Amino acid sequence: MGLRRILPHTAPAPGRRAPGRGDDGQANVLLLFGLTLALLALTLLFVRVGAANDQRSQTQTAADAAALAAVGALQERAAQDIVEGSYPMPWFDEEAAEARAEEYARSNGAVLTDIRASDNVMGRSGNIVRVEVRGAVCQRELEEDGSRHWNDVVCDGSEEETATVVGNASAIAIVRIPHQCGRDGGELVCDGGTVDDLASAKRLIDVHLVDQEGRYRFDPNFVGGGGATVDCAALGSLHPVMCAVHQRLQQEFPGFYLTAGGQRNEPGSDHHTGEAVDYMMAELGGVPTPQMHANAVTVIDWVIQNSRRLGVKGIIYEQRIWNATGGDPVGPWARVSRPMENRGSNTQNHIDHIHLAAGDGSMQ
Repeated sequence: MGLRRILPHTAPAPGRRAPGRGDDGQANVLLLFGLTLALLALTLLFVRVGAANDQRSQTQTAADAAALAAVGALQERAAQDIVEGSYPMPWFDEEAAEARAEEYARSNGAVLTDIRASDNVMGRSGNIVRVEVRGAVCQRELEEDGSRHWNDVVCDGSEEETATVVGNASAIAIVRIPHQCGRDGGELVCDGGTVDDLASAKRLIDVHLVDQEGRYRFDPNFVGGGGATVDCAALGSLHPVMCAVHQRLQQEFPGFYLTAGGQRNEPGSDHHTGEAVDYMMAELGGVPTPQMHANAVTVIDWVIQNSRRLGVKGIIYEQRIWNATGGDPVGPWARVSRPMENRGSNTQNHIDHIHLAAGDGSMQ
């Protein structure tokens, strides 16, 4: 029987692996698996971030649309005034503005949560509207079989489910009349001519988004007349003396103003007691045309000459004041009126309107 030679076992040289082992392959598989999980996590993260950004963008779009829709309702009303021959004043109408804003917010996947109006004319018009909306896309299947997708509906806030994407956004829009409107022989003229159709009238009224609200919150207690001839009853609770002066002016100078504003909640002012009326000679914040300014001075001169008999306390116009109760003499407006401090706007400086006070006591 032959002998087998048994060779001694020798270890592999340093840095070398024993043949037949798959450590490298196993490591590569684990590495690939880890990378796959990492990429999947990053993908999910990007999807969630993208969805959140899309939702924020959608909510802001809804806010913008709602704000423009709200002032669009005021634009339509002012355009109708032009067609009917009344001076266009885009007063804030909360019911109309809110209904339009709600409609456009919901059609863009959101719910209207707040609406408010302001202006730069002491809260008289409310032609700047701010809205706030809540993005509301329900992340839930509407049917058990999933036949309807979860984003087919806008949440109304009554859902019990918590898996709902929400986010707030706000927007501010303004409606204004950049074109000159005035009266020519009693007829309303805008941008150089008369307007008799709604589409043309709307083109005269500007609507756009802005960055800031007005300086003053809209005062719903402000009472403003809607035409060139306004009864005392349309101007709030006027003092009998002021009402008599107002009626006399309309007899002597029919159609001399565009609109009028009377009694309002303004403690410390003659407006608060119904002893003052503002006669608009231009649009709010605007400057009267030369013809309207000439009309204003003609009316004022007549009032000053007849002030004692009428019970007039004083007049403010074109950043000047004449105070009968303070001892100012009777005479032409240009000579007897005194300059006032700059209050910061055409309305506060009484550039766009005549402030006329009549009644008891001193001028306030």
